[in-house]
Amino acid sequence: MSFSESEVRSLTPSSNRQIKSCGDSLYVVVDSISKGGGKAFIGITRFPPRSSKNGGKWVEVRIGPYGKGIGKWSLKGARDEWNLIRAWSRENGKDPRERKREQKALLVQKTKSPTLEQACESYLSDWTSANDRGKREYRNLLWNQVLPEFGAKTPVEHFSWEYRHSAGKTTRELMIEYLRRVFAKAPSSAKKQQMVLKGVFENAVDRGWIKDGQNPLLRSVFSPKDRKSHQVQHHPFPFWEQLPEFFEVFDRNEPNGQFSTRGACLLTFMTGLRVSSISGMKWEEVDMEEDLWKVPASRMKTWDDGEKNHLVPLTTPMKDLLREMEKVNGDTEFVFASPRTMSRHINPSSINNHFIALGYKGDFVGHGVRTCVLTYGQRELGFDEKVIQLQQGWKVKDKIQGIYDRHDFLDERRKFMVSWCDALLAQGMRV
Repeated sequence: MSFSESEVRSLTPSSNRQIKSCGDSLYVVVDSISKGGGKAFIGITRFPPRSSKNGGKWVEVRIGPYGKGIGKWSLKGARDEWNLIRAWSRENGKDPRERKREQKALLVQKTKSPTLEQACESYLSDWTSANDRGKREYRNLLWNQVLPEFGAKTPVEHFSWEYRHSAGKTTRELMIEYLRRVFAKAPSSAKKQQMVLKGVFENAVDRGWIKDGQNPLLRSVFSPKDRKSHQVQHHPFPFWEQLPEFFEVFDRNEPNGQFSTRGACLLTFMTGLRVSSISGMKWEEVDMEEDLWKVPASRMKTWDDGEKNHLVPLTTPMKDLLREMEKVNGDTEFVFASPRTMSRHINPSSINNHFIALGYKGDFVGHGVRTCVLTYGQRELGFDEKVIQLQQGWKVKDKIQGIYDRHDFLDERRKFMVSWCDALLAQGMRV
């Protein structure tokens, strides 16, 4: 008579290995006490079957350990699995032990299949443009917006056009919903994300990770009407009257922001440069003797091949900040070194994330600080718009005039930087 579930449960280990029949060539094995006394199910059958010419040999097929939980089997579950193994062996004419091996190989293959994050890395590695700034922009877009939305570890094969996700929607439907949601707030960002994601998935198709014709963005999710209705979206920026309160909140640092991130936030206010230019600041770019920060043209959005550096005059508050940063990050390459990996700089998104953590979500973003500097540098301090724009690295339409201005107006720009930093101190900024 075969065992019941309760009988299997009641088996206790002894000094010798035990094997008990559960019926239909299924057995439960109880290891000896010296071996740990574990219980496991095995199946014993002849392969090739007795009906074959050579009659085959007896083979032992391990089902798995007895118990509850992941990877363990109840008596009923072991019986069902054993029936499946034998049926598979008969249908395929294969050794029943091979079924487990094939399943394991398939599992390994799935775990090795690229994730969405790996597919993004593959796409960027194949990027052939000489403009590294564009590549950095795409990376920031993917890692800060796309991957948090769809899951960095999600297998890229799950992004084929017709694949149905847990919500019951296809990838195509999810892409339409997501990109139109982004479009409602930031049309330009939505269009850029669509363009970049299309490239990521096309790269995945080329590598055989997604079937041909299954790129979920093979067709645009936007109608011609959507594209025509696009209007320039301006970034929210902090008001002059808001700054004293902001700097008070900033000093309290209730979110416990990282040292490098907070320093980068302050330099964003002092210079009005883009967060991407600030986050990658290196010590080798700083010239304390000339009171200049020489930002490589490659880290400026408006860079041209003929340009070498964007010059930023260093004011006393800026140098005070750099000395504070040097105490912690002085032995690293980057002024705003990442606390996780000191060999790299902080992510540009860290600046915006810290503003959000301080409670200013929707009030302003890092890029909006540029507008604050431009607006109140004119209104409060009376400086010419052109001088401020040149200092912030705005593109001058006339190339020749632009190169001339960026160098010849250095004295005027230095005066502005000194006045602006002094004004921030008066508004409550502390270094």
